[in-house]
Amino acid sequence: MKNNVLSYSESDLIRMLLKQDRHAFNYLYENYSDALYGIVLKIVVKEEAAQDLLQEVFIKIWTNITRYDSGKGRFFTWMLNIARNSSIDYLRGQRAEIQDLDSASYWIESNQAIFGEIENSELRELVSRLKYEQKTIIEMVYWGGYTQNEAAARLQLPLGTVKTRIRLAIKSLRFHLANPTYAAAMVN
Repeated sequence: MKNNVLSYSESDLIRMLLKQDRHAFNYLYENYSDALYGIVLKIVVKEEAAQDLLQEVFIKIWTNITRYDSGKGRFFTWMLNIARNSSIDYLRGQRAEIQDLDSASYWIESNQAIFGEIENSELRELVSRLKYEQKTIIEMVYWGGYTQNEAAARLQLPLGTVKTRIRLAIKSLRFHLANPTYAAAMVN
């Protein structure tokens, strides 16, 4: 049940969490657990694993609150990154090393729901039409659980090149998802 009586500003909540205030932690959990659980569940798919991971995420938030830097972004974004990274770490521990990118698509479809508005097969088809170098990096980073640094090392590319290719691929996918009549025009 959400706490409708108390309301903290982001800065007040952070200040109280830094003082290890348990009321602030309870407020944090009551008001942010649903959103963080949604992210975790979308990545790991399994409800029991998502519930366990959510607890770990809140422990990480509690124990690492001193690492939060408001100059680098909003508090909620920081918490989302903890949830995302914890979920990806979980998936890495659950999968055998993906030896090639063709086997990645099977692993993706069997372990993860992607973009609820479209079918996995539709997204897979769009991604398959990207330029090879973009497709490879998207599969590794977003579906294979690799970090950008890991993908750069594995592909023997500069990190900046990996980031640029991801940005261009996402831009292309967004355009074609927003304009389905043009999706067929994507070329390799």
